Amino acid sequence: MKKNLVLAIVFGLATWASSYGSVSAEQADQALLKAIGSAKVTLTQGIAQVAKGTEIPTEAKYEMEDGKLMLAVYTSAKGFDTAAEDNSFNEYGGDATAATWAPKKEVFADLKHIARSAQYHTLLSMTKMTIPAIIQKASSQGTVFSVKEKVRGGKPVFEVMTAQGNAAKTTYYDLVTGEPAGG
Repeated sequence: MKKNLVLAIVFGLATWASSYGSVSAEQADQALLKAIGSAKVTLTQGIAQVAKGTEIPTEAKYEMEDGKLMLAVYTSAKGFDTAAEDNSFNEYGGDATAATWAPKKEVFADLKHIARSAQYHTLLSMTKMTIPAIIQKASSQGTVFSVKEKVRGGKPVFEVMTAQGNAAKTTYYDLVTGEPAGG
């Protein structure tokens, strides 16, 4: 009972936290869209570099930081066999345009990041679909620059943002089946 209550509270906080600061692909920074072509490492390559052992990727994205294109990969450190409240969550971030991606690791300690990471962890624990599989599926629509999980219309989905030149598009995929989700 206690575990279910903790998960419900974390999920509620994560849902609340993720509603702030979210940007749709249509609102994506034009500087980000222009810079994506200069990336030397793909989201999939970044995931493969950091998701080793029990670490499971929960989000991957390109973002602009101080005018530089950065790649960020977020992980659940102990995998899905460990409940969210007993897990730790990491961000690996580094310059995506460098010849070799050398990310710095941050272990989240603040409530906002832990809540969002716990939500992603919980959603991904419900499926066998992986972020790399969704990236591969979505890549036919353009360059994938962001993948994360969310609840949309009461259903768990992957939110995938793709870029085609200076245009961006958000597509949703059912979290369990990996098929495009309407609406």
